[in-house]
Amino acid sequence: MLTGRIVAGLSSFQFMAMVRRGLFYTFLSLYLRVILGLSVTETTLLACLSMIANSVSQASIWGKISDKYQTRVGLIVIGETIAAIGYVTIYFIHIWMLNAYGPFYAAYTIIIGLSILEFFWSMSNVGWSALISDVSTSQERSKLMSIISSIGGIGQIVGVSVAGILYDWGGEAAGFKNGTLFFFASAIMVASAIVIGIAMRSTNSKVRKTSMPVENEKPDWNKPSTSNHSLGNFYWFLASLFIVSIGAFSIMQILIFYVELDAPIGASSVDIAMIRNSASIAAIITSLLAGPIADKIGKKITLGIGFALMVITPLLYIAARNVQQMIIFNSLSGVSMALMNVVGYLVASELIPAEHRGKLFGQFNAINGISFGIAGTAIGGPVADYLISKGVPQAQAYITTFEVAAIISLIGTIIYLVKVRA
Repeated sequence: MLTGRIVAGLSSFQFMAMVRRGLFYTFLSLYLRVILGLSVTETTLLACLSMIANSVSQASIWGKISDKYQTRVGLIVIGETIAAIGYVTIYFIHIWMLNAYGPFYAAYTIIIGLSILEFFWSMSNVGWSALISDVSTSQERSKLMSIISSIGGIGQIVGVSVAGILYDWGGEAAGFKNGTLFFFASAIMVASAIVIGIAMRSTNSKVRKTSMPVENEKPDWNKPSTSNHSLGNFYWFLASLFIVSIGAFSIMQILIFYVELDAPIGASSVDIAMIRNSASIAAIITSLLAGPIADKIGKKITLGIGFALMVITPLLYIAARNVQQMIIFNSLSGVSMALMNVVGYLVASELIPAEHRGKLFGQFNAINGISFGIAGTAIGGPVADYLISKGVPQAQAYITTFEVAAIISLIGTIIYLVKVRA
């Protein structure tokens, strides 16, 4: 059963996790492209290789360990600690490579280093997903996910806002050159490990007991297809989620390159932070409402609305002509992401039996991670680079990627509506 201490601990951890993500990753791709000189596709390798390492390790290693030993908190603490040390190490190696061999090698030091780091940090990811289901009942879970997701959105705003200030504070891209953003991110991860360790210390034994399978709650994977708890239904859900995410994520990493062009948006670093924060503000509000709405109108319809917005939003980006319009349109991406994160997790938690939470949540997280990772490298980056190499203006090249993204997300949405029972 949920207690105030557990909710506070989970919320604090989520807040700091999202602060760290917003702080470190918002401008990292811009640093790799503008300062270190990588192509659009090369910058997407950061997410691609990192998420492949993250997803493979979750599905093949950490998920199984989580199920076998029922250790959720331990995986989180160890993963956060390793990552905290890794961030600082990567910074100093990349600076040495920059001075000794040049920007190209420094850039790939960051990409490869963070990819290796993700392999180990992912144990925290799978532990976190399983822990939420362990400490909450199906009735409590909607409310819990709404709370922690909205608080995570606040953390994202804080992180992005600070990054917008620190990125150019003291010179162009000084936040990465002098290590400030690396050090801040590392400190936050240490704090996250401490908070979750303290918050869950007295409840860990209870979590172990309640997370063990109950015989009459086991879904039968061999039931006919009319059952929502069939393995086939779960994988149709993962397939639709993967395709929709591929479309949405294929432009997420390159949107920053589009808005910072002189035309049509012409955004400064502070403007970019405002655009990113518009999505976070929308996500905060939507996260608070997502659980109750899903309970009222149904999870399938609610998640379907989120998927539909992922089709519409890229087309609205094309219509934007200034920062203000981009802020408004980008807020819809926050709505769609919040619905996907909150309701998507709720759907998965209902389809996954307690005794397989580590393994199947590892697969669920893997789908999210791989789709985010490969989308820019397989679609967004190559499309943009190809068109630019053929003499197409950069703005038009990015617009084409938005159109492609909308089509892909539409395909995934159709599969979800037709094949998934939720």
